[in-house]
Amino acid sequence: MTLDRAIADAPRWMFLFILGYAPLAYGCTRPVTIVMLNQFSAALVVVWLATCAWRRRWPVVPWPVVALVTLLLLQGWWMAWNAHAIHTYRTWVTLNRIFVESLFPHWPGALDRDLSHAAMMNLTALSALLLFACDLLTRPVWRKRVLAVMALTAFAVALLGVALKLGGPEARRWLWDERVAQGPTTFAAYRYHGNAASMLSIGWVLGLGFAVAAFGRPGRSLARVGWMVVLLGLLAGLFMNTSRAGWGLAVLGLAAVGVRFLLARWRLVGWDIEWRSALLQGALLLVIMGVFVTVGLSNDWREKVTRFNTLGQVMQSRYPANVYHEVVREVGVLGHGAGCFQVVLPVYMEIFGMATDNHGFWEHAHNDYYEFLINWGWGGMTLWVLLIGGGLLIGLRDHLRAPIRWGSVQWVLGFCVVAAASGILVHSLWDFPLQKASILLYFLTLVADGWARLNASGEVSDSDSEFTA
Repeated sequence: MTLDRAIADAPRWMFLFILGYAPLAYGCTRPVTIVMLNQFSAALVVVWLATCAWRRRWPVVPWPVVALVTLLLLQGWWMAWNAHAIHTYRTWVTLNRIFVESLFPHWPGALDRDLSHAAMMNLTALSALLLFACDLLTRPVWRKRVLAVMALTAFAVALLGVALKLGGPEARRWLWDERVAQGPTTFAAYRYHGNAASMLSIGWVLGLGFAVAAFGRPGRSLARVGWMVVLLGLLAGLFMNTSRAGWGLAVLGLAAVGVRFLLARWRLVGWDIEWRSALLQGALLLVIMGVFVTVGLSNDWREKVTRFNTLGQVMQSRYPANVYHEVVREVGVLGHGAGCFQVVLPVYMEIFGMATDNHGFWEHAHNDYYEFLINWGWGGMTLWVLLIGGGLLIGLRDHLRAPIRWGSVQWVLGFCVVAAASGILVHSLWDFPLQKASILLYFLTLVADGWARLNASGEVSDSDSEFTA
């Protein structure tokens, strides 16, 4: 390994470490783990820029991404800097607002200085990782490594979650205090099972992509077995997780990937089927279907189906959608500031007579679209839509325009990246995955993959022995 290659690879290996760290460190949902993620990001950026200077090359990042990220950070930091208040809670559902001196009190500013500052510190760190990923994912070999690490980390989350579920409260005390360990809504290192479901769904769809590619190429027996094990582990995690989202996302991901590549296979070979390959792929589908049937015959599954059928009723009775509508109706162009949703809502809850223990305290909206609108306003939301939608549309366009390359990891992953990100967007309709640093990191990495297609080199090889500087 040459010195130039070692220097170039240093920030890339750091990025893989960060991808492995974020979901396993309590999902980066605790202040200390979020601060560590921010520090890792800062270290990576310093090393990245130093390596670019050493090699006398500019980072390869599409200018629309740079422009959109810059505008988002300018808006977010302006709101945090010109914040008008801080808050203390009278009870867990009502609060006192303490006004602070701001330089431009009549101009837009965040509703809570401390919350906005903390949120912007983390968003700045994740934005830096997004820009780095746009550069890194132009390289086919590193693209495979990044997406494989994401899938395998989700697999590790699934194994940990299954082990703690089977071990019961005694095993969960290894991670959680007594009260939390007794509850049913933790999974692995995630306090809320819905967030774990989002992480597992990303790994599930990416794992399906690697499996499809492995089964599409001869002589990949070890890869086939390995990705089968990963898929079964992720499937076990998704169905042992009590979140309804996990079950729905598992089916949605399987349907999207299955339909896309069955149609692609039929277009490629028509009725001229290689029966040996077809039998192997059929065996994979039978195993997965067998898991679904086995779980479906259990008493526990009948209870889960009942709960899933009542999802709409639970959403209407539990979540204060009418309050969200009122907040959004009155929100301005720049919103209330990043991270400020939890201090916006109690005021409206009091107005609607819902500031009671029955409705509880809402740190997040259980709908990311409402929360982003409330925090960022219509102007910021537009920037987010352009950033996310642009990346996913470019990635899908690149995949559909490319000729069918059956067995190509790069070609298969082009669709699976978009499918995995789309699953998170669907989940965001009734939960808050994009408010958690580890899931937002993974989601933005998937978005970066789409933007990276604008500058990506051609598919050089599916072998990790290839290196693109």
